[in-house]
Amino acid sequence: MTLRISLKNKERFKMENLINFFKGMVIGIANIIPGVSGGTMAVVLNIYDKLISSVSGILKDWKKNLIFLLPIGIGAGTGIVLFSKLIKTLLENKPIPTNFFFIGLILGSIPMIGKKALESKFKTSSIIPFAITFGILIALAVIMPPETNATIIRDLTFNSFIQLLLAGIIGASAMVVPGISGSFILLLIGLYTTAITAVAEFNIPLLIPIALGAMIGLIFTTKVINKLLSRFPQPTYFAILGLVIGSVFSIYPGFTFNMDGIIALVAMVVGIILAYFLGSDKK
Repeated sequence: MTLRISLKNKERFKMENLINFFKGMVIGIANIIPGVSGGTMAVVLNIYDKLISSVSGILKDWKKNLIFLLPIGIGAGTGIVLFSKLIKTLLENKPIPTNFFFIGLILGSIPMIGKKALESKFKTSSIIPFAITFGILIALAVIMPPETNATIIRDLTFNSFIQLLLAGIIGASAMVVPGISGSFILLLIGLYTTAITAVAEFNIPLLIPIALGAMIGLIFTTKVINKLLSRFPQPTYFAILGLVIGSVFSIYPGFTFNMDGIIALVAMVVGIILAYFLGSDKK
């Protein structure tokens, strides 16, 4: 009996790791696309709270947190490596259906976020953080990324080290916050092409300050969000809800009622259904 329970737990552990690996892939793919947030996908996949808690507390209970984070991290890296060319091709050739699929994923997560936001008695004041974060995302949606003639950094100097370190901090911090795309923020500060080129060319000297900055940004931001979720759960979830709903406007590509438009609507419905099942608490 004990052996049977042990084997059952082992199989469940393997299955959880496999599921987390695929969830990590979705998060990784989302981070490739300017306007789509990896944080939003973590909310969609119903692992955002645990992800924030595990990263912010990595030094306290490192073994337990690392076991949870490792398959997600490997999955995210795999998603970026395997799907970056495919996503680029889809965005170039089928931008409307591709973006509508991600819009579907976002819309499908709204009931789950709303449920978490209303676990305690509703307070009217919680509308304020929702309005603020929603407004921020609407503002970001109308900003045109200025990186049209940005110079690509290829050599590491003291100045470029500081630039890339800050890019890593800002990009990773934005990546953690639902609704705000790290890629989009890098576009705004003119360092997206440099970062993507460094990854594509595997430029180690340039990747070191980016990775270092990303670690600093991740740890700092997750600690702040973890405290907010612990102390002010309802206002924080309403803020997240504002970010998530607002992010739809960042990636909305427009709509034309033709074959691409019909495919886009189908893709959106698929995204909504997928978000429901991926974000479900049911085992």
